[in-house]
Amino acid sequence: MSQTQEINHILLVEDTPFFERVIRRQLNAIEGLRVVSAANRAEAVTLLEESKIAPVVALVDLILPDAPDGEIVDVTLAAGLPTIVFSGCFDEKLRTTLLDKGVVDYILKDNATSLVYVTSLVRRVCDNRKIDVLIVDDSPTDRQIIARRLSLYQLRVHTANTYQDALQKVDQITNLQLVVLDYVTPNLDGFDLLRALRGRYSMSELAVIGLSSRAEPGVVARFLKSGANDCLPKSCTPEEFMLRISQNLDTLYRIRTLDHFAHRDALTGLSNRRHLFSEGAALVRQVRRAGDPVRVAVMDIDRFKSINDSFGHEVGDELIRSFAQALDACRPDDAFAARLGGDEFCLILPRLDEAACCRVLEALRHQVAEIDHADGLLSEIAGITISIGLSNGQADSLQDALRAADIHLYAAKRDGRNRVVAS
Repeated sequence: MSQTQEINHILLVEDTPFFERVIRRQLNAIEGLRVVSAANRAEAVTLLEESKIAPVVALVDLILPDAPDGEIVDVTLAAGLPTIVFSGCFDEKLRTTLLDKGVVDYILKDNATSLVYVTSLVRRVCDNRKIDVLIVDDSPTDRQIIARRLSLYQLRVHTANTYQDALQKVDQITNLQLVVLDYVTPNLDGFDLLRALRGRYSMSELAVIGLSSRAEPGVVARFLKSGANDCLPKSCTPEEFMLRISQNLDTLYRIRTLDHFAHRDALTGLSNRRHLFSEGAALVRQVRRAGDPVRVAVMDIDRFKSINDSFGHEVGDELIRSFAQALDACRPDDAFAARLGGDEFCLILPRLDEAACCRVLEALRHQVAEIDHADGLLSEIAGITISIGLSNGQADSLQDALRAADIHLYAAKRDGRNRVVAS
């Protein structure tokens, strides 16, 4: 089913109007982020106590008119907010004190690159709230130190101390994107675990970062060649450690984003033809190998060319988008919806009998009939209908199922349109 974009509110405490405007514009430009601002400590306290909006991250200037000694940090940390300090004031002793208190980062407000970094960091901390990480280390002290660092960045932390425990956790964690692994220890063979992880996840699906206190350079190179994304000594600074973590997670994010756009139809947001004939075809094979039926429906908008010619391509595009939204809303959670091209769409329905499939498709047909009651571009179109052909569920390939569904779609057109024809 389609989902509404979640909005994450960012508390910005900044008394300089210029920086407030610049930072607000940068963060609001990121999908899913919205800034609420306070110019001083008092306003921030009021927002936190009285506002119905619950921020998920605080971005604060260190020196404020009513909090000249960084007291705002205590306010936001006490409110349970991951806090990023973005200030023009830099002092090494103060920096150490703030990091020890538990701020996410202390960034100097001295150039345009710093603004780019702080914007990326805010987005990363927000995204981390849904990301699971597994720490594998046989030292309880080291596990605790690493877990605290990762938790500050809002990652959902899991720990393991043996090979078997790690693999069991891997199979149970829902959104695992990162494994931090001590790969050279007396009690754990990191290479064996890395090979097992790569048997489950590719490097573009799961980042594995090796961490050790006594690895020789040759061992580091071997570990990287075996499929690790990165390697670090345990002696590295907390800041370097978290920068490497963020860089690896950002790389996975960019790969997923590119993959999403490569597989999505630009007009509707559904899977495109390429994705249908890769992932959709794999789904059909998988279900059929298990001995279950998988039915494929092919559908299009009746007399779409006439609508396009009469009302123009802008209206035609809006109709296609509206139909795609109806299809996405009606499909079962495990169904696969795609746009074949033009006004033609496909829906793969695994493990449902013919009657259940027909109920889904009839619900879709009735929902599409309501599209013409909408305001806007489609308000002048009356009698929008669709025709649907459904395969019998026994074809072992997507191509064969599509051919069978096409035959039934033609029958639906021949028999008067606005109907579902099954086997």
